[in-house]
Amino acid sequence: MQHNYNLDIIHLNYNFPLLAKILRQICFWIASYSLLWFIAHQIMILSFSAMTTEFVIDKQLDLGFLPLRFAVLIGVFFGITLGCVDHLQSKIYNRNHTLGINILVGSVMYFIVVTTLIIAIRFFAEYFYEHFIGNKSLSGLILEAYDQHINYIILVYTFFMTLVISFLNQMINKFGPGNLLPIILGSFRFPQEQERIFMFLDLNSSTRLAEKLGHVKYSSLIQNSFMDIDKIIRKYDAEIYQYVGDEVVVSWRLNKNQDCFPISFFFAVQDQFTSRENFYQEHFGILPSFKAGVHKGLVTAVEVGDVKREIAYHGDTLNIASRLQNLCKSYNKSILISDTVNQLDNQNFSYNTTSLGLNKLEGRESPIEVFSVEL
Repeated sequence: MQHNYNLDIIHLNYNFPLLAKILRQICFWIASYSLLWFIAHQIMILSFSAMTTEFVIDKQLDLGFLPLRFAVLIGVFFGITLGCVDHLQSKIYNRNHTLGINILVGSVMYFIVVTTLIIAIRFFAEYFYEHFIGNKSLSGLILEAYDQHINYIILVYTFFMTLVISFLNQMINKFGPGNLLPIILGSFRFPQEQERIFMFLDLNSSTRLAEKLGHVKYSSLIQNSFMDIDKIIRKYDAEIYQYVGDEVVVSWRLNKNQDCFPISFFFAVQDQFTSRENFYQEHFGILPSFKAGVHKGLVTAVEVGDVKREIAYHGDTLNIASRLQNLCKSYNKSILISDTVNQLDNQNFSYNTTSLGLNKLEGRESPIEVFSVEL
């Protein structure tokens, strides 16, 4: 099986979020300043080449390695600083805070960061300039002629690239880690097959709860429940495919080390709700519980939509997982899995599976063997 680097990216983002953010920022800023120097260098060479009567270029002068050192130096500094800021902001951010507090905290953080970066840019620019002028290189001659403008160029360029990285971060949050680059490259413009596990998680007794709580309080219950599920997502390298009403669709892309993470994930979700029982009882008078259906198989992934674009998965795998989730009520079970999921490696997990026999699911002609799972 071909190595799937998306899984490595997802694992890095979920298990080492601070490191992932720092590495992303470092790579971005090194590339950004390398690009700035390359473009500026080419433009300046063309400009001075045209000014033959006022400026003579010695073709034997070296280009110099300091531009690259400058790009790496400022890239590492910006990457570590902004990566830590992003991580800190995500840690302290809470939907339950008021909008005013969020704006105040965000403004203070960005004011401190921007001030620090401006000071750093000026320091690096002076260091860069002094070393180049002393070094008889082509780059040094060019910088000597444009020394009055270099600070402004770097400041404006940095501000623009800050907007770019902020946009990229928002796109990563929207599409999930590991998906942005394939989308940019058009990997999902045409359907492609993937082997995935899908889990459909649905809130038990949702109709009764909605009637009892009212739609506003019921929506708050769903919001808090989904946030608790999201906390467990990262620990099990899972991906949120969709939020549909009171249902969450979770997915895993398979690798060589196939195991039963989905089942462990489900029981970890139950433990998460149990750990917050006092909160739910105090605010809603109930402890939410979910039922789940899990199936593994081939799906097609494709980018759909024009007004609103997203990656969609199609195939019988999703239909079976959804039908298994619906079947939980009939058997009074919290989780049902298919035979393909039951065959995954479960030696590292302590739970018991029981065959419920062949079941002909709604909409399917061929029956499949269904298993219940208990701790």
